[in-house]
Amino acid sequence: MFPLVDGERSTLSTGRHVIAAATRRVDTAIHEAARDETNWRSKYVQHFRELTRLSAGQHAPLIAADGLNSVHNEFRYLRHGAELSLADALSVPRAHYVRTWTIQGNGVQPAVTDLSVPYRGQRLTGDALRRTLDAWQAQGIAEPSFSDALRTLMDNPDWLQLRDTTFVVMGAGSEMGPLRSLLSWGAHVVAVDLPDPELWQRVLAIARQSPGKLTLPIRGAPSTHSTDAQLASLAGVDILTQTPEVCAWLEQLPGPYVLGDYVYAPGSLHVRTSVAIDAIIKRLLATRSDVSLAYLATPTDAYAVPSSIVEYSQRQHKESRALVISARGLTGGRMYRPNYTTTETTSSGLRYGIADALVPQQGPNYALAKRVQRWRADLVRGHGVFVSINVAPATRTKSVIRNRLLAAAYAGAHRFGLEIFNPATSSTLMAALLAHDVANPASVAHADTPLDDPYELLVQEALHGGMWRAPYAPRSVLGLAVAMGMFQRN
Repeated sequence: MFPLVDGERSTLSTGRHVIAAATRRVDTAIHEAARDETNWRSKYVQHFRELTRLSAGQHAPLIAADGLNSVHNEFRYLRHGAELSLADALSVPRAHYVRTWTIQGNGVQPAVTDLSVPYRGQRLTGDALRRTLDAWQAQGIAEPSFSDALRTLMDNPDWLQLRDTTFVVMGAGSEMGPLRSLLSWGAHVVAVDLPDPELWQRVLAIARQSPGKLTLPIRGAPSTHSTDAQLASLAGVDILTQTPEVCAWLEQLPGPYVLGDYVYAPGSLHVRTSVAIDAIIKRLLATRSDVSLAYLATPTDAYAVPSSIVEYSQRQHKESRALVISARGLTGGRMYRPNYTTTETTSSGLRYGIADALVPQQGPNYALAKRVQRWRADLVRGHGVFVSINVAPATRTKSVIRNRLLAAAYAGAHRFGLEIFNPATSSTLMAALLAHDVANPASVAHADTPLDDPYELLVQEALHGGMWRAPYAPRSVLGLAVAMGMFQRN
C-alpha cells in the first residue's frame, strides 16, 4: 500500500517524496524543486527529466540506492488491519506456502532452432529478417547494437536451445511477456500471475503444445488426473495480497533462475505491484546467490543517450521542410521542437543528451513504477548480478488501445517516422534479446562487461521505435499525431 499522508494514501505526495529523496545527496536545487512541487500530476515530467540528467555519470548508483531506500521505507504492507514495513512482512515465516505444479509440454510443436519473428502478416527468418533489421537500423527505429545482438543470435542458433535454463515470468499472461517464445525454445518457465481461470487455460494450452516445461503456483491439492480446466481454476497468486507467500515460494524453488518482471497494471496499481515485486527481488538477492533479473524498459520515458544519437536527430531536424519551420513559428516554437537542444557532459568527459519521450497522459504513477525497475537494474548490476533490461518499442497492447488518446497517437505516429509494433512482434523480439543476453558473455547484461557509463545499460540493444533519433521532441508532435490518428481511425 501507499503510505498514509494526512489520513489518505496519496500517490502524488509519495511519488514526489521518492523522487526528492533520490536526488537529495546529488543536487540540492533539484531535490528542493521536487520536494516543494505543488502540481506533481502536471509537472512530474520535468522532474523525471532532471532525475535522468543527474543519473548519467558517477551519481547513478547513489540515486538508485536512495530512490529504492525511499520506496521501501515509504510503502507499507497491510494485513489483518496491521501495517508492517516491506522487509518485516517478507521476513515473517509463512505457514501456508503456495503449492507447486509442473507439467512437461508434449512437444507437438518441435523446438524452434532458428529465430522467427512475426511482422506485418509474415514470419521473418534468415535473410528476410536480416534485411528488416538493416532497415530498422537505417531508419533510426533501432540502435545498431539491437541489430547486432539479433544477428549474433541468428549466427548462434544453439543459443535458442534453452532446456537447461529456468525463467520466472512475473506477469505470465502479459502481452509483452516472453512466455510463449521461451516455451517454444524448450525453456523451463515458472509462471506467476493472478488467479484467473481463463488466463491459466491459455497458458496451459501454450505449454502443452510446446517442447518446454511449465511450473505454476497452485492453491489446494489437485490430483494427478486433474484436467487443465481444474488446474486453471486453482492456479495463480495475487502478488499484492500474497507478497510474503509468493516470496517464500520463490525462495524455495530450485535454481538458478532468471526472474523477469513483465507485470502491467493501470494507475497506482502499477506502482504497488512494481514495489511488491521489487521487495521480493530484494529479499531473494539477500538470501540466494543464483537469481538473475530481467526487465522491459518503456520507450515513453526519459533516457540519457550518447552524442551520436543526438547528432543523428539534429541532422534530421536541419532537413525539416519549410512547412514545418513555418508551423513552429506560428505556434511559438511549441510544435516541431527539436528533439535535442542541449547536451551534457559526464565527469569522465562523455557528451550525452536527454531523450525525453515521457507522455503526460500516462501519468506519474507509470513513470515511478518503471523507474523503480531501472533503479534496481542499475544497483544490482553494480553488485555483480546479471540483469537484462532492454528498451521495448511502443506497442499496440490492449492497455494502450483502451486509452483513446494513446490509441490515436499510435495510429498517427508513422507520419513522424515512428514505428508502432504489434504485441506478437514486440514480445518475440524482446524474448530473443533476453535469450541473447543470457547466452552471450559479451552482452551488457553480464556485470563483468565494462560500460563507459551506467546509462549504456539501457542504450545498448534498444528498440525505441525511432523516438530517440526522431527530429522532433515527441511531446511537440503528440497533439498532431492524435489528430491525424483520430482522422485515420474514423
